[in-house]
Amino acid sequence: MPDDPNEESEKRRTTVTSVGVIGLGQMGLPMARNLMKAGFPVVGYRRGDASDFAASGGTVAGSVREVAERCEVILCCLPSAAALEEVVDGPRGLAAGDCAGRVLVELSTLDTGVKRRMAGRLAERGGEMLDCAISGIPRMMEERAGVVFVSGAGSVAERVQPQLDAISAKVFYMGPFGAALNAKLCANMLVAINIAATAETLTLGRKLGIDPMRLYEALKEGAGGSLQFTARGGRMAAHDWDKVMGSTATLAKDIGLIEARGAETGCPIPVLSAAAELYGLAMAEGHGNRDVAAVYASAIRRAGLDDGIK
Repeated sequence: MPDDPNEESEKRRTTVTSVGVIGLGQMGLPMARNLMKAGFPVVGYRRGDASDFAASGGTVAGSVREVAERCEVILCCLPSAAALEEVVDGPRGLAAGDCAGRVLVELSTLDTGVKRRMAGRLAERGGEMLDCAISGIPRMMEERAGVVFVSGAGSVAERVQPQLDAISAKVFYMGPFGAALNAKLCANMLVAINIAATAETLTLGRKLGIDPMRLYEALKEGAGGSLQFTARGGRMAAHDWDKVMGSTATLAKDIGLIEARGAETGCPIPVLSAAAELYGLAMAEGHGNRDVAAVYASAIRRAGLDDGIK
């Protein structure tokens, strides 16, 4: 037994330097690479093939629990509540063993209730969780330009600041647990409205006899341009939505969360409600697993311009 338990704890803390990344998808993989560029050894886990992560210099773990055993700070970016529950509470999840000294930086856009429940499970095992969220597209994360919202205990946020700074130059502490998700929902409200407006603008231009790509090039640097117009307008004009940067289903899920927040707080959101109709139509027409640029296909069909676009 050590003479001073705190000394032993500090020794362990300084010797465990690897950062864990769970969810090596379009956002998680760029984060892992940026951590490695900043000098952090990274241990990652993905259900499927992780050869691209390994080729970048990362160490592939055989399970989520292995990540927890090797890393004190773990970043997590997942597509669903079920995935987060499996990561935390599954048979080989984080909470399957001791989590003392571990911090889960949870970056998924998921209902706060689910995050709180999983934070509770980690706390039972000695771990801590921050509710965080990312606003940006994969290219922005590659360039450390995506916005990272952080919420939870301020002391815990300070502890993981070096890792957060490694993945983004734009990190904002928003307040108590849950505030980061709320900020992300506000961000995605703008995203959803911008993308729907882009689809309707190009559709109207086409009804007025203007080539969609020509209109896109003319408008993207103008007063009405936006990041989403630039990112999606050209893909809409080219009918290019099979390479998924962000799926229609994912944004539709977020719209549901935003509408729930609006109802809970008694805040009217008529502009988003109008845009939500287009996303609902796109989902019904089978565009859920395509890039969200595919809402343009539904917009032109609704305008009577169906020309065989799939």
